[in-house]
Amino acid sequence: MTKPTQPLHSSTVTLSTQAFLILCRLFDGCYDELKQQAELQAVTEETAQVLLASVERLQAETVPPKQVELSVTTAQSFFLRKLLREMFSRLPQEEQESKNGQWLQEGLQALGG
Repeated sequence: MTKPTQPLHSSTVTLSTQAFLILCRLFDGCYDELKQQAELQAVTEETAQVLLASVERLQAETVPPKQVELSVTTAQSFFLRKLLREMFSRLPQEEQESKNGQWLQEGLQALGG
């Protein structure tokens, strides 16, 4: 008997291009470490594929768009939210109101956090 598979719920997340690029940079900075953790390997690889596909779409544009749309599963959204929340909490208080802090907050809000 086989297990019934549940379709993964995915949603579209819209970020400003700058917030998306910061998210990619953060993810890239911890990719190797995350991939080494057995329980995170699958979600790390799947998330990397989503981000890379979006970067490739961005690079193909002749005029850079102001916003980027990502289609992420619930697990990927949770994973990225956790990453952004961790990075935001590491910012010194005065930097949380800077542009970088605002872009991190934008990513958190877009991902439902």
